[in-house]
Amino acid sequence: MTHYQCGSCSFQSDHLGETEQHSQQTGHVCIGKDGAGLAGGKFGKARVLVKAGVGVLATTAIGVLAWKYKGLQEEHEGLQEEHEELQTKHEGLLSMAAGLVTQLAESTAEKESLKSENDYLKSATGASKTLKSYDC
Repeated sequence: MTHYQCGSCSFQSDHLGETEQHSQQTGHVCIGKDGAGLAGGKFGKARVLVKAGVGVLATTAIGVLAWKYKGLQEEHEGLQEEHEELQTKHEGLLSMAAGLVTQLAESTAEKESLKSENDYLKSATGASKTLKSYDC
């Protein structure tokens, strides 16, 4: 039965000496099965602790990033809603501006028409026709 197995590759051995040699050559940590203990020289336990610490740190970092992502996503949704509201207001203002431009064009045309009529009435021909229309 295998008493030691490498935590990084497929190496397995029943002999502590072979296991320690593998650990020293590769830098891998071999873990004992059935209470055989750690192999890997005097730094084997430290490597296991470092790996565990790195795992905890990675898990914490992932949690923080997920929390930050969620916050950014909520902020994005709020900004998206605000954008939609502003877009609606913008479209309303464009419509209002178009209506004002149309009214201005109509007023300008009416003004020009009234000016032409006034100029005609002030002319000799217009004044003559106007006076003749009042003759009985």
